[in-house]
Amino acid sequence: MTTDSPSPRKILIPIDFYGVSRASLETLVHIAGPLHRGVLGLLLEDLRLQQVADLPFTTEITLHDCEERSLQREQLSRRYSLVSTDTGRLLKELASRDRVDLVLEQVAGNRLRAALTRDAGLDIFFPARQRWQQLPVKRAAQRKAIARLGIVLAQTAQDNAIVETAGLLQKAGLVGETYVISTGALDRAQLDSLYQPGSRICVQANLHSDPATIGRLIRQSPYDLLLLPRDCLQGIAPEALEAALDKASGQVLVIN
Repeated sequence: MTTDSPSPRKILIPIDFYGVSRASLETLVHIAGPLHRGVLGLLLEDLRLQQVADLPFTTEITLHDCEERSLQREQLSRRYSLVSTDTGRLLKELASRDRVDLVLEQVAGNRLRAALTRDAGLDIFFPARQRWQQLPVKRAAQRKAIARLGIVLAQTAQDNAIVETAGLLQKAGLVGETYVISTGALDRAQLDSLYQPGSRICVQANLHSDPATIGRLIRQSPYDLLLLPRDCLQGIAPEALEAALDKASGQVLVIN
């Protein structure tokens, strides 16, 4: 049976060689529902890793026995296949469970470039990198899907969309505490739209939106999810932005 209903607007998630944790995928699916969004998963094959693996002197150190061995193209290909298959299968399961529309595509490139050069209308979910040592979870018994939500309002074209997104997540009961980081005084209507009975909202109105500050905010973000206007990424060198995202301990949702 066919339908003329348009596909929902999607949130893009880049999935590369390093994989994505189940917790990050669950957060993405949890927020996609209330936002009435689908998910576009890009399964990325990073050609730079393949090129490095082709060099004759490339080696790796195994963690379990600390022995050095050759790092070959075939090993990277198997690793990529395993990560993409497992992550894609898990994302399908979670999306089906929450009835979220899902599209998976296989493309070549690194996660930052592949995400930012995609359709301008897509929001982008950058999951936190998986760590060898899992950070302790605070207030586990009372923890919501997004215990600490950070939203950046920097007088950009995306500010209204940021507030609307945060409000929908609040109304869905997914947020514990909301932290508004603003470059100036907030409109009372914006704060009223974020408030829900029992919610806690903290406001900081002294943000500098220069590239160095935004990069540091991403890298040192104390939030489980940070809503960031796309315009705030302007001026940040791609290498610096990629490094900040690699070190971020929380998820980042770039709003277009």
